[in-house]
Amino acid sequence: MERKKKVILIEDHAVTRVGVKHVVNSSIDFEVVGEAEHSNQIAPLLKETSPDFMLLDLRIPGDNVLNQVKDWKKEYPNLKVVTLTMLDEQSVVHSAIEAGVDGYLLKSDDLSSLTKSLSEIASGKTVYSKNLKLSFSRKPQDGKVANKKEKQILTLLGQGKTYQEIGTDIGLSKRTVEYHVGRLKDRFNSKTVAELIGRAKEQMLI
Repeated sequence: MERKKKVILIEDHAVTRVGVKHVVNSSIDFEVVGEAEHSNQIAPLLKETSPDFMLLDLRIPGDNVLNQVKDWKKEYPNLKVVTLTMLDEQSVVHSAIEAGVDGYLLKSDDLSSLTKSLSEIASGKTVYSKNLKLSFSRKPQDGKVANKKEKQILTLLGQGKTYQEIGTDIGLSKRTVEYHVGRLKDRFNSKTVAELIGRAKEQMLI
């Protein structure tokens, strides 16, 4: 008999963990072998369990987990990272795809279909929530998806760096950085840098 595929559950809400764990463990193909409720618990859990799947809530406490997906998949090449989140904004979905997730599922989906989705992902497919499909082919809402350069600027702003320091770090003049920040403020409908950083974090861009 083939072994069950190992799943770790990254979720800070206990009630959700219980429900998801029940569904996964009721399957003949999958079992939950570990849980984490903070981003700093994920690396030790990966090392301890070497799972086949990670079910990932994007808003757990700690660091932005999307920024870590590529590193996890590099260290564990067979790991399938699947979001299980309430966030259905197109900008977040696109950020997740860019990060390299293998599936994007929503907590509003029928939980009974979860293991079917995991089986499809195990076979090599990338699976998206059916509730995303209606808008998935459209451009991201409000044009808020930042390009690579803009993401660098947002990240460095979030670290408290000045325009001059950002320009030095990424090879732009201070004036060019100011121009990009001005455009980003307009697109995110932000009056201040602090507000811009807050909106970018909401969109999981930093």
